Amino acid sequence: MSSLLRAWYAFLALCLFTVAVTAFVGRVPAELTAAVALPHDMLKRAGTNLRLTIENLTDRRDLRAEVERLTTTVATLEQEQRYLELEVQRLEQVLEVRRVQSPGVVATAPVIGGGVGPDVSRLIIGIGTSSGVQVGMPVTVPQGLVGIVTEVTSTSAIVRTVVDPQSRVGVSVRERGGQGVIVGDVADLLRVTRFIESEDVQVGDLVETSSYGGLFPIGVLVGTVQEVLPPDPNDLRRSFLVRPSVDLATLREVVLLAPQ
Repeated sequence: MSSLLRAWYAFLALCLFTVAVTAFVGRVPAELTAAVALPHDMLKRAGTNLRLTIENLTDRRDLRAEVERLTTTVATLEQEQRYLELEVQRLEQVLEVRRVQSPGVVATAPVIGGGVGPDVSRLIIGIGTSSGVQVGMPVTVPQGLVGIVTEVTSTSAIVRTVVDPQSRVGVSVRERGGQGVIVGDVADLLRVTRFIESEDVQVGDLVETSSYGGLFPIGVLVGTVQEVLPPDPNDLRRSFLVRPSVDLATLREVVLLAPQ
């Protein structure tokens, strides 16, 4: 027999004994009343403790559920905040392109594919004719020229970048003038050929788009002069190497301008 069951029988016996004594004696001795009250109080306290324990466990379950709900809410709010941050960045990029390069912004587009490595000659963007994209649209970012749209589907387009050897962009040197054509070269560089100088070109000069060719807005930054090549004594035109102003390998979004 368990100790709890024995205690219960003892308590029941004391109660019966108290009733019998009360019937014959009339008044129960204080010692007997105290003996009966003790186990009664113990059982009452045990019941109270059990009830408080159950309530505590229930509160903990409710608290755990509330913590899980709040954790989910915080994660959702963080995702929404990140979306708003990216949207602000996109709008700031559009405003900067409009301010510095051209007011003819048509759309922004995510870069969804392209070459691997620094000499990215092709990029795939995630919008097409359904969003108004056309062949011949200049593609830029605030840092400078990216390239030009060469192929379009309804939902995507291919951009030939400035580092592609087939690329041809009319350029001049900022604040020094001149006129030439820039093409893709090796080692992530661009080469300006057939450049007619107005003033001597220096390393560090900024190269920007010109009216030559008519494909791009005038004044869009292309890169920085890296090296001025020795002149050909039989040719007055100069050649020099240019470091692109845009890191094509890390682009996530670009801006499309209206065709010129």
